[in-house]
Amino acid sequence: MRKFALLVLVMAMVAVTVLNVNAQDDPYAGVELDGTTIVWWHQYNGGAQLETMDALIAEFNETNEYGITVEGLNQGGYGEIREAMNAAIIAGETPNLVSGFQNDAASYFIDDAALDLNPLIASEWGYSEDELAGKNQAILNANVFPQYDGARLAWPNQVSANVLSVNISMLAELGYEELPSSPEAFVEVACAAAAADDINGYPIKPDASNFESFLAGFGGTIFDAEEGRYNFTSEAAIATLQLYADLYNNDCAYVPDSRFGNTDDFAIGLNPMALGSSAGIPFILGGMADAGYETEWTVTTTPYTEGNQTIQVFVPSVIVVPATPAEEVASWLFIKYLSETEQQIRWTEATSYFPIDLDAAASLTDFEAENPFFAAANALVSSPDVNVYTSPPLLSYGALRGVIGEAVADVTTNGLPVEDVAAELEEAANELYDDLEG
Repeated sequence: MRKFALLVLVMAMVAVTVLNVNAQDDPYAGVELDGTTIVWWHQYNGGAQLETMDALIAEFNETNEYGITVEGLNQGGYGEIREAMNAAIIAGETPNLVSGFQNDAASYFIDDAALDLNPLIASEWGYSEDELAGKNQAILNANVFPQYDGARLAWPNQVSANVLSVNISMLAELGYEELPSSPEAFVEVACAAAAADDINGYPIKPDASNFESFLAGFGGTIFDAEEGRYNFTSEAAIATLQLYADLYNNDCAYVPDSRFGNTDDFAIGLNPMALGSSAGIPFILGGMADAGYETEWTVTTTPYTEGNQTIQVFVPSVIVVPATPAEEVASWLFIKYLSETEQQIRWTEATSYFPIDLDAAASLTDFEAENPFFAAANALVSSPDVNVYTSPPLLSYGALRGVIGEAVADVTTNGLPVEDVAAELEEAANELYDDLEG
C-alpha cells in the first residue's frame, strides 16, 4: 500500500477548499478572455522537447476559442530562470507562467508571485471531481503545500523518476540471477563487480536525489512533517550514509569524475548498476550505440527493506504568476490544454516523460512496446505496490541539496564518521529551515 498519509490529508484539505469555492461566488465567473496574451518563461532550448512544445503552443494559439495567445520564451536552465524571475519580481515585470521546482514555487509564493491553483480548478474554467480524478493524484500532490494551507502552487509538466539501471548480462556473469532488491544483495553485487576484472563497483554520486532514493528504500524521509524539522539522524538516514561509507571503504564503490559519469560508465559496460533519472535513458542508449556495446539491461528501484520499495519522482512544473483575472484564467486554460489526453500522449512519445493523464498512460501500449525501458519505469511509477516519494515542498530544500551532497562526500572520500556527519547535516538542514521558512 502506498504511503500517502500526508498527501491524503492534503487532498482532504484541497477537497474542502474546492467545495467551499463552488459553494460561494466563483471569483473567475464571467471573465472575458478575447485577445489575452500570456508569456511563459521555460527551459526548453532545443531538440524534441522544444520542437514538441513549440508545436503544442502553436496549436493552442490557433485552436482555442478565446483568442488566447501564448508566447513561450526560453530563459536558460532552471537556475537561470530562477535568477531572472527573482529579478523580475523586484522590477515588477514578471511573466504569466514560469517553469520551476517546488522550492521555486514556495519562494515565489512568499513574494506574492505564485498563484494558488485551487480556486481555478474549482471554478467554471476548472475540473469536475471526476475529471480531476482522471489525473495521477500522487504526482499532482507534489505541488500541494501543507505549510500554506494546502495551496496548490504549480502544475506538473515534465515528470521523470529516479531509476536504478541494472546490467542483467553482467550480473549473470558475476553469478547472480536476480536483480538486487535488498540492501544486502545490492552490496554483494557491487563488491563482486569491484573484485572482477575490467569493471568497477557501484558509482556513488554525492547527490541529494540519489541519497533520498536510497533513504526512501530504508523507509525514511528527510523531513518530519509533524515535527516541522529535517531529520538526518533517523534509523533510515544513518543506514543510508552507512551504506555509502561501507561501499566506499570496502573498495566496492567509486566516485565518478563527471556529472553523469555513473550512467556514462554504465553505458559502456564499466559498472553493473547506476542510479539516475529516467529522462537519461535515451542518453544511456545513445552511449551504448556509440560504443557498440550490446547487453541485456533493465531499470528498477533502489534496494529496499521489507515493505519499502519506493520510486522517487521528479516533478518540474509550471507556476502561474498572479496577474489580472483574464491572464490567470488564460494561463490556466493553457496548462489544462497541455494536460489533455491527446497532448499528454504526444508529449510522452516525443520526450519519454511520464504523463499525468491516466487515459494517456493507458494509451501508450505501442510506445511502451517500442521503448521497454520507459515501460519498465512507467510500471514502477504506476504500481500500487511501489511507494512514490517526492522531495519535501520546502523553500529551504534548494539550498539543502548541496549540503546533502557534501555529507555524502564526507562519509566516503573524506572518511568522516557517519554519526558525526549525520548530526552535522541535521543541524545545518534545520538552520536553513529556520532561516528560510521562518
